[in-house]
Amino acid sequence: MTDTYDVVVLGTGAGGLAAAVTAAALGASVGMFEKTPTVGGTTAVSGGVVWVPAHERPDAPVPLPTRDALAYLGALSNGTIDEHLAEVFVRSAPVAVEFLETHTPLRLSVTAGFPDYKPELPGGKPEGGRSLSPAPFDAARLGEWVDRVTAFPDDYSNVGFDAETRARIWGDRATASDGVAGDVRVAGAALVAALLRGLLDLGVEPQTSTRAVDLVVQGNTVTGVVVEGPHGRRVVHARRGVVIATGGFEWDRALVKAFLRGPMNGPTSPPNNVGDGLRMAMRAGAALGNMAEAWWVPIVRIPGDTFGGEQRHRSVRLERTRPRTIMVNRHGRRFANEAGDYHSLGGAFHQFDPARFEYPNLPAWIVFDHEHLVRYGFLGVTADDPVPAWFHRSASIAELAGAAGIDGPALRATVESWNGHVQQLRDPDFGRGQSAYDGHWGDTTAPTVAARTLGPIDSAPFYAVRVDIGCMGTKGGPRTDDNAQVLNLDGQPIGNLYAAGNAMAGTTGMAYGGAGGTIGPALTWGHRAAHHAVTGSKAPMA
Repeated sequence: MTDTYDVVVLGTGAGGLAAAVTAAALGASVGMFEKTPTVGGTTAVSGGVVWVPAHERPDAPVPLPTRDALAYLGALSNGTIDEHLAEVFVRSAPVAVEFLETHTPLRLSVTAGFPDYKPELPGGKPEGGRSLSPAPFDAARLGEWVDRVTAFPDDYSNVGFDAETRARIWGDRATASDGVAGDVRVAGAALVAALLRGLLDLGVEPQTSTRAVDLVVQGNTVTGVVVEGPHGRRVVHARRGVVIATGGFEWDRALVKAFLRGPMNGPTSPPNNVGDGLRMAMRAGAALGNMAEAWWVPIVRIPGDTFGGEQRHRSVRLERTRPRTIMVNRHGRRFANEAGDYHSLGGAFHQFDPARFEYPNLPAWIVFDHEHLVRYGFLGVTADDPVPAWFHRSASIAELAGAAGIDGPALRATVESWNGHVQQLRDPDFGRGQSAYDGHWGDTTAPTVAARTLGPIDSAPFYAVRVDIGCMGTKGGPRTDDNAQVLNLDGQPIGNLYAAGNAMAGTTGMAYGGAGGTIGPALTWGHRAAHHAVTGSKAPMA
């Protein structure tokens, strides 16, 4: 087995796969290393959507010019964004995905009707168009790699895309579009499978169960990586570059406590991202950025629900959006628009009360009635199932408050106020039902956006399920330039060292523009990193 390559890529998620495909397609020899037995990382269990904020694809419902994308990211970022890197991302994303489609079986198309997460802000698109979904992929085409793509055992995704949601967006597996039959993968699994097939066709096989533990640095240049695998520890040499794409640090409790801006009570990713790349970059002298931020998401813990020996955390999306449900804190009060995008809700959970010296919205509870359970179910539980231990069920709101430890009088007043407002299909407190996004995950049989998400809580028995704030991944890491080169403390590139995906300082700052807002940048920066490493020049932009 060779221990010298032109480009070495660490990690097999979206950023790593994009880097490996790009380098190989440009004629470089590529060594790709993955510490787990399977490939795909968090990308493989994600929704697989790719956010490309400016493009001219024919299926876009409205024009998507660069100026709108930059205005939108600026409105979302609250001053945390690097405007130059944001523009490089926006102009590079359509070129990067076109390159990947050219050199792999990956095929992307606009997800119809999927609005941006904050579509009413300047540059936002209520009509959608920026979120691209991968076509279903027949995994049989992977041959001996067919069972080596990371997957949760029940096919639940890290962002709450359950079976119903997947069927709604991508089509049922048994009747997938374009005549695809067989072992059909959709969402993140389809994205990873298509990129992996392209990589294999280019002659590159990922080396799994092989963990990168340190960089080899000579002077100010990275020349290789120390890896540990089934045959022990060895040094892998890199002639032109090492791309760190090892994911974030959400599963390392010490790093989470040290860096994140507030509580993060459970990742929804597979339990592999413990900051390997971050530590390697720090030891090499990298400057860090965006370390307080994560891709926030509300979570529910189900006892006994584990993966890889760790407690899983379920993202809740439909459950807080559809009618006849609200979210309250221990004081019995609503504190946010429950139908808003999951990332923005992180800010609501992180509100700090300086008088009580507490986070008043942690923990919180999703409160819903029996009619909601009958119509929609809740995280796979139906009205015909036995009530699970992680549900509180009571005959009255007062009784429910006592069982869950919520302020009873306040909860009764909150529910009464809510029921009065929704009779008029309005939420004067938090504006739920006003944004185009609010209705996207609601009851799609309802005639208006407001009706898709607003409904009374008046059908006994009543239920409460505890909800906390978690994340899909962290978004801080080594700072990079417009070639994805890692920068040192003086702002100068560390020779031959690159970063992409959640292993880099997120170039959109605190912003999360829309579905695919994690994967779009990962593919783009992975592509730009490999292009620069191989050619020594900047990757083209639109």
